[in-house]
Amino acid sequence: MAKNQKSYTLEFKQQIVDLYNAGGTSYPQLEREYGVNRSTI
Repeated sequence: MAKNQKSYTLEFKQQIVDLYNAGGTSYPQLEREYGVNRSTI
């Protein structure tokens, strides 16, 4: 059985990193809002 692996665009990845680096947004908050795992961030 194959795993359903999500793939993210470079723009989406950069958006998540920018939000985190700007401050005020925690890993758990990003996980909830964007549905990404902490290991992905």
